[in-house]
Amino acid sequence: MEHTRHLWRMAVLLVLLFVLVIVGRHFAVPESFGAHGFYRYDAVGEIMAIPAVHGGPESCRDCHDDMAGAKAAGRHQGLSCESCHAPLATHVSDGDVAAPMAIDRSVTLCARCHVPLPARPAFVPVVNLREHLELEEGQPIPEGICLECHDPHDPQP
Repeated sequence: MEHTRHLWRMAVLLVLLFVLVIVGRHFAVPESFGAHGFYRYDAVGEIMAIPAVHGGPESCRDCHDDMAGAKAAGRHQGLSCESCHAPLATHVSDGDVAAPMAIDRSVTLCARCHVPLPARPAFVPVVNLREHLELEEGQPIPEGICLECHDPHDPQP
């Protein structure tokens, strides 16, 4: 028995560790955890209290039915309006117009989807802007140049 003293010490330490974990779990796990599933139920109310920022194309269609119709028939039909415009919350608040919709006429907006990249899906038309615009190397690409020929709601090649 004299040589088992270290085993008893280890057993006492393991029991203390077990008790510490059980007590610690009681303080660490939120009260609403597991009330309606394996998640913290209070999080549902917290998430619902966060104001919505984005809306789908249906949100825009209420006021912009003409643009929605043109876009629905065009090549950009799979894109959300917010892909090019700002989030809905910057334009509409509680169903009323809060501010004018931001319109980005920059080349970088179009380039986000139409610059050649190896990972770009084959169905997305890509354009080398310098070749397309017949610009010399180092010559700046004018802002808004894409919109001079292409309607972003119903683009044609």
